[in-house]
Amino acid sequence: MWYRLHTLRVLPTISDVASKAQTTTTTVSRVVNNSGYVSDGVRTRVLAAIEALRYVPNANARTLKTRQSRTLGIVIGDLLNPYSAALADAVQRVGGERGYATFVASARDDVQSELTVIEAFHRQRVAGLIVATLPTPASDKMLTRLADQQLPLLLVGRTLPHPDVDTVSANFRRGGLLATQHLIELGHRRIAFIGGRLADATRVNRLRGYLDALQQAGLPVREDYVIGHPNGDPSPRYSTHLAGYQAVQHLLQLRTRPTAIFARNDYTAVGALQALKEAGLRVPEDMSVAGFDNIPLASAVSPALTTVSQPTDEEGRLATEFLIARIERPQEEIARRELTLECNLVVRASTAPRRKGTRS
Repeated sequence: MWYRLHTLRVLPTISDVASKAQTTTTTVSRVVNNSGYVSDGVRTRVLAAIEALRYVPNANARTLKTRQSRTLGIVIGDLLNPYSAALADAVQRVGGERGYATFVASARDDVQSELTVIEAFHRQRVAGLIVATLPTPASDKMLTRLADQQLPLLLVGRTLPHPDVDTVSANFRRGGLLATQHLIELGHRRIAFIGGRLADATRVNRLRGYLDALQQAGLPVREDYVIGHPNGDPSPRYSTHLAGYQAVQHLLQLRTRPTAIFARNDYTAVGALQALKEAGLRVPEDMSVAGFDNIPLASAVSPALTTVSQPTDEEGRLATEFLIARIERPQEEIARRELTLECNLVVRASTAPRRKGTRS
């Protein structure tokens, strides 16, 4: 039997570059970091050596030496949700324009997973961290500890009562109000909310907006119309396509069905549309459906989805700029910023007036 032996490739070091360029490691470091004086001739030799050896600077070693890194971390809730992906993309783009690399991690639907990735980012010495997940007592406690240790933090869609932690958010409660009011103005009186239970209203502001609209219109809140997880399990922290699909299956079994559905997000609304189509129901003739987020898919599904648009790209841009300001000006007293951006209703083909003759 023949065995092929593989030699382990040893990565070139800064010393190798210095030796090939016939100079010192200090000079190589100046060239790599573009700091300090280096003559044109020596700089040319160093760059040629770097190219020949394919040398890549050790970012970890640089961080340990300078106590600074050029990396940002962002923790999102659900990697499959297009809103989360769009937010992370905006952070990565703006960070890259400022010379920062961005690492993305998903908390999934598990509190312990969220704590693990936050702690991992801290151990990797990221320059700053953006957290775009739902609040929990455990994560609030950890984030407060990290803020006390001077890790620059910024929260998207949640707040933390700490003087050094900024927040950028959309006005989710008003967005939920606008979507539900739109359905009420179309004549709907039996309106379901899918993607959360009534008990979730304290942490899901778009659900609070739904409840606000019902109250203002004098409509009763039906617990069987507010569905998080149809099989009775605790509501998912992040509502998904499957949650929307299963919620509609549950609603269609009720003796008195709703005539309209407001989904917690567009991802959930797409699942609802699929379930309605499979049940032989037409949208919006038999059931109106509205979502939230205005993801690109919302205008591409059939029928095009009425939704609430939040300025995701602007959230990502401002979040990154606020965070980098705290990273690069650590000695300055920067007042805590808590910015709320407005949402807008986008009316498309998935909502229509309640059909005459439909019992309200």
